[in-house]
Amino acid sequence: MNNLVGKVCIVTGSTSGIGLVTAKEVAKMGATTVMVARDEVRGGKALAEVYSHSGNNNIDLLICDFSSQLSIFKFVEAFKKKYNRLDILVNNAGMMSNKRIETDSGIELTFAVNHLGYFIVTNLLLDMLINTPKSRIIVVASDLHFRGKINLKNLMHNCDYNGFTAYCDSKLANILFTYKMTEILKGTNTTINALHPGVIKTKFSIEDRNSDMHFPMGLLSSEEGAKPQIFLSTSPNVEGVSGKYFNQMDIERSSAISYNKILADLLWEKSIECCSIRVKNHLYLTLNR
Repeated sequence: MNNLVGKVCIVTGSTSGIGLVTAKEVAKMGATTVMVARDEVRGGKALAEVYSHSGNNNIDLLICDFSSQLSIFKFVEAFKKKYNRLDILVNNAGMMSNKRIETDSGIELTFAVNHLGYFIVTNLLLDMLINTPKSRIIVVASDLHFRGKINLKNLMHNCDYNGFTAYCDSKLANILFTYKMTEILKGTNTTINALHPGVIKTKFSIEDRNSDMHFPMGLLSSEEGAKPQIFLSTSPNVEGVSGKYFNQMDIERSSAISYNKILADLLWEKSIECCSIRVKNHLYLTLNR
């Protein structure tokens, strides 16, 4: 897949960091690259940067706020009106909140963006992914999932909120989602894998949704940190590989709790319960057609 001409790739969270680098590189390989951004101004600047880097005219920008289920629904509708295939879906959008905030659907913000956003957008695009030969789903998680626990009775972290704990739990949810989706995709040509990109020196958002507060993290450059998701998105070496957790570009075992199928099933059910009626009905139609 190193030559991506004719392929369609979605990269969420593509205005900065590893998402922006990923968009640049898949566009350079020839993919029709759909960048997904929350802010049109920042998205437009990022799109210009991707075009300058790649020289690819087939770059698109769609707006989506992953904290809003209505916004996700509208993004998927817009994508499906413009495209008839989806070869690569890179679930990269993510954030951490320094205080407990609820979305317009009453969902705790970190859970809503980091897990439920991946859950909804992947499921709503699943029919298109399955109908595209050898399509790939990439889930950007973190080795911080090893610190995640997930208490289904306190999924929204109503008590004693801690932003770091909520983030770790959301990354564990990413892994559980990946393994559950692997089972659903059996018998199809669509693969799904999760990854830890390494500890990246980038601007990672700690938000109160009314400001743009950032802090520097880690050791790897964005270019280095993006390599695992570019590898999983494009390399022929992982064609057909599914249901794995990659620490950078090496397959490793994830945390013991991440293999708990009962927890994965319960989290799946809870995730559907968290969906608005419109999204829930659409999920039902997509998964049962």
